[in-house]
Amino acid sequence: MNVQEIAREIRNSETWDDELLKQLCEEADMLEEYESADGETFESVVYKAADILNVEI
Repeated sequence: MNVQEIAREIRNSETWDDELLKQLCEEADMLEEYESADGETFESVVYKAADILNVEI
């Protein structure tokens, strides 16, 4: 699955899918930050990864 497909799946999901979010963050070289994030900070990491990859989630 490419970055655009991952982003589309995330956008179309009703809830955050951990595996998709991990894939997105891994593509942005931010997996470590994602895995270190907690329930209050993971969204900012995910949005930063999307910004780096120039995709909309």
